[in-house]
Amino acid sequence: MVLLLPYPNSLTPSPAERARSVLSRPNPATVTGADVSLHLTGAVCHTTSEGEVTLLVPDQHRVLAEIGGDTLEATVEFTDTAPVDLRDPTRSLLWVSGGLSVPSLSDARDRALSVLADDPDERLLDLGHGRTMVVIDPHLVVHSDHDGCHLLRPEEFTDAAADPLGRWEGPWLRHLEDDHPDVLRALVTRCATPLPQGRPRPLGVDRHGLRLRLEGPDGDHDVRIPFRRPARTPHDVAHEVQEMAGLDQHRC
Repeated sequence: MVLLLPYPNSLTPSPAERARSVLSRPNPATVTGADVSLHLTGAVCHTTSEGEVTLLVPDQHRVLAEIGGDTLEATVEFTDTAPVDLRDPTRSLLWVSGGLSVPSLSDARDRALSVLADDPDERLLDLGHGRTMVVIDPHLVVHSDHDGCHLLRPEEFTDAAADPLGRWEGPWLRHLEDDHPDVLRALVTRCATPLPQGRPRPLGVDRHGLRLRLEGPDGDHDVRIPFRRPARTPHDVAHEVQEMAGLDQHRC
């Protein structure tokens, strides 16, 4: 990772925040137990105020039969996948180990309402309509990315918050890739730090900055360009990127 610091006191999300952000996006996952390994695609994930991780899975998914009316001790590996088609799409990995159980529908609805109080995610409305809730009671959370491998304390993981731009990140990065390659080239050209040669691709964005991947003949190089100030809305992100690229407004 090449870290560019054009502004003093630039910030990045903490490992716990990055872990929570992985869960806020529709990333693929694998459930691995003593005698089973099952894939989950597009599971809807949330973290409760008590630190439990909830998953909404299709009613007929085999993981529900494996859990049954008991608790399944397992590790769920979430693969944080870039929303654009990169040569190496994996951005980070998150492992959550603990007991998996299936609550009653009334209990699941109570959990969903508790989450909705702070996170109005309409995907939770699918509960009881083709989706069943699985609850993970974590005893081990590990997040691994460019910054290293981090063992997260339960309270650290519970107290952190996902990046507020997490669910909006995918559509915006695809828009930047498909419709504004000139913006990506301008961002690289205007960097004060010399960068490796390569095609600039959007890798990630959060409230503190934009990440690019330079895909070159000698491999991939990741670049983080911090914002001057934390972004709170998609409009803030677009404004920061336009200024960094030195382009007219309303381009992103």
